[in-house]
Amino acid sequence: MKKIIIMFLCVAAAVSATAQNYRFGLVKDQGGETNIRKGPGTSYPVVETAPDGSFINFRHLGNGWAEVYTCYTDGSEQDLVGYMASSKIVVPPRSGVTKYVGFVKDEGGYTNIRKGPGTNYPVVGKVKDGSFILYHTDFNGSWYQVYTQQGKLRGYISASKVEQLESPEF
Repeated sequence: MKKIIIMFLCVAAAVSATAQNYRFGLVKDQGGETNIRKGPGTSYPVVETAPDGSFINFRHLGNGWAEVYTCYTDGSEQDLVGYMASSKIVVPPRSGVTKYVGFVKDEGGYTNIRKGPGTNYPVVGKVKDGSFILYHTDFNGSWYQVYTQQGKLRGYISASKVEQLESPEF
């Protein structure tokens, strides 16, 4: 079984994905990883895993399972990776604020999420190094707004701690 980060494979294919009824979303963040199986059911073997919070390209099957696909920046046809329980997929709601998927890079282990855009604001949470986050860049050049997977503002994070990834807008 190999471990992948599907999010890095899914970049700028939103137009072709829409035509094929594919959607973009996030693996529900429960602090671990989610199995991708060979078929739509827990009796099928695990073929890969995706870190919780990572970005995926999927298509609902309507039976509690979704097909998970790769996608490529050159517009190539997406390849089926496997199947994931639909309950493990979150599609952040679109709102007036454009949000993107980012990657936290902090060799210290955790990055603070603050109530406001600066170190003088109190810490309201922490995010682990290597976590995927939903963020908004237009607020301030040195601080980003951070959102929950459901689209609710969580706080602010230092821009220097976020690796900006190419992703569709949420």
